[in-house]
Amino acid sequence: MISLTHNRRLESLIYLGLWLLVAALFLLGVMRSRSMEHLPAFDGSALLHTAWRIIPFFVLFAVNNWLLIPRLLFRNRIFTYFLMAVVTVFLIWSWQYSHFMSETSRMPVRLPLHPEPRHLIPLPLFLDLIFLLLIVGSNLAIALLFKRYDDLFERESLMKANAENRLNYLKAQINPHFYMNMLNNIHGMIEVDPEKAQDMVIDMSHLMRYTLYDSERERISLTSELEFLDNYLRLMRIRYPENKVSITHNFPESAQTSGVMIPPLLFIVFLENAFKHGISYREQSYVSISMEVTDEAVEFHCLNSCHPEDPSHVAGIGLQNVRQRLKLIYGDNYTLDINHSDSTYNVNLTIPIHETTDTHN
Repeated sequence: MISLTHNRRLESLIYLGLWLLVAALFLLGVMRSRSMEHLPAFDGSALLHTAWRIIPFFVLFAVNNWLLIPRLLFRNRIFTYFLMAVVTVFLIWSWQYSHFMSETSRMPVRLPLHPEPRHLIPLPLFLDLIFLLLIVGSNLAIALLFKRYDDLFERESLMKANAENRLNYLKAQINPHFYMNMLNNIHGMIEVDPEKAQDMVIDMSHLMRYTLYDSERERISLTSELEFLDNYLRLMRIRYPENKVSITHNFPESAQTSGVMIPPLLFIVFLENAFKHGISYREQSYVSISMEVTDEAVEFHCLNSCHPEDPSHVAGIGLQNVRQRLKLIYGDNYTLDINHSDSTYNVNLTIPIHETTDTHN
């Protein structure tokens, strides 16, 4: 709405400037005529005569700008608008014609030395008609230009609101998906090692605090996000036996991540999928996570084992959500490559540190 208000103000200033210019030109014309008649060039009479000349044109502008355009043209009654505009121009020009003839009849008759051919419409009235048409055309062009800007602003605002609603919906889906996987992990640990299950519940409470509070922000520090991922990996190490599952990670130091802000819960989906689809209790399995921070981007890598006898690695709602989130937040300014074979599943994600496309701007 602020932009629309600024547009209205700018439009009004343009009209004001144009009318001040018109008034100045008319006043100069009146002063020139009075000087040729040996009258004072500028006095109250000159101002009154200028105002009297401008009034019909301003009446046309007022009717067209504040009545015909908003009530007819902007409501798609185009034919009615042009019909009423023509009628308004004809009525005002008819009044000018009548006034001109009345003024001319009261003037003393002066026979010119060289008589000029008579025209159907006297030149002053012809110029008045041209000026009336110019006022309608100029007013129409300016109004349509600002209407286009208003429509573009409203459409962008609607698109932004829709994108934010979709993003909030996607973020709301991430937490239940994450909790469901974690509860399944704890449920499996209860039967194997109840004490470890209790520790996992405590650790999970820390993760829930992060997802419930920090994930509500539009941006979170990369340092906090890495602490969250580190806690998650610690839970997974408790969940799976070391002799069967190798879990490694290589995260950058806090000095490298200082000041870097990213959307929350952006990487957890890949970790969840890695553990959900890449771990087998019958064969050796592994999950390897790494991240690099450069001056321009954050590079995330997730590599995990695959097992042909396991169900096929189907992309679930978590992976669909993260794709949509990346598209909404970064537009095309990111890369996500997912490669898998019979034995490995590899995810490589690169996001810019300074986004060029962001729905929250």
